[in-house]
Amino acid sequence: MSQQLVQLIVSGLAVGAVYALVGLAFILVNEATGVVNFATGQFVMVGCFVAVTTVVQMQLPLAAAYPLALTAMAFFGAIFYAIVFRPLQDRAVVTVIIGTVMIGIVIQNASLITWGSVPFRPRSPFGRQVVDVFGAAISAHALFVIAVAFLMIGLLYVLIYRTSVGARMRAVAQDRDAARLMGIGVDRMFVLTWVIAGLLTGTAGILVGPMWFADVNMGDPIALKAFAAIIIGGFSSVPGAILGGVLVGLAEMLGAAYVSSTYKDGIVFLIMILFLLVRPQGIFGERIGERA
Repeated sequence: MSQQLVQLIVSGLAVGAVYALVGLAFILVNEATGVVNFATGQFVMVGCFVAVTTVVQMQLPLAAAYPLALTAMAFFGAIFYAIVFRPLQDRAVVTVIIGTVMIGIVIQNASLITWGSVPFRPRSPFGRQVVDVFGAAISAHALFVIAVAFLMIGLLYVLIYRTSVGARMRAVAQDRDAARLMGIGVDRMFVLTWVIAGLLTGTAGILVGPMWFADVNMGDPIALKAFAAIIIGGFSSVPGAILGGVLVGLAEMLGAAYVSSTYKDGIVFLIMILFLLVRPQGIFGERIGERA
């Protein structure tokens, strides 16, 4: 295996891990509330800029800056629920979706006013350090991204499938009226869902910042790639979001290297379209009839 291919695979896995985190935020909110949060990209962007604030502007040590940024993103998710979703939750689904689109635009413009239009480059905990992997010089930050992303995915799995809180979250996602009759605090589960979405997207923003530049327009491309990932993997499937994210990340990196960097996005969305035509439920997704 050539050194270039190893570098591309690791970079693809790192980018794909970020897409998987964002894809899981999409799925978590959709399963719990029945709507797609089209402000997810702005969540990622805010997470990245909060890290810019704590790391670059406040000059905090990373051991304090990252937890502070994630705490801020947890509050951001809860505030988003209180201001946007809760007032609209009993309205038509399309109304809620439009609400998330509109608030996403507001968040983007507020971020432009707050942080400006000049891109920032957050520093990595590892600087420019590289690690030798099969003779290839691999960015230590890329390996850090992969490790942290899959740690977050593992913690999310344990929370949802191995705790009583996760059981209540799944009950609300299955049937909120029945869950309410069983004494489950539906509103509390909704708040928790948005908090977790804030943590997932915030982590994605923190991790992706040193790989790219922090820019107020960075969120939408990431969200679109994550959306493509969950279409490919299966819109309601956690393993599908992970596999889809990895496939999209690899397709993007390998396509840019071996086809053309100009068409790397087109390659990703072409794969998504092919899945929509041939297997619309995705790799792990269930058929509509099975869900019914």
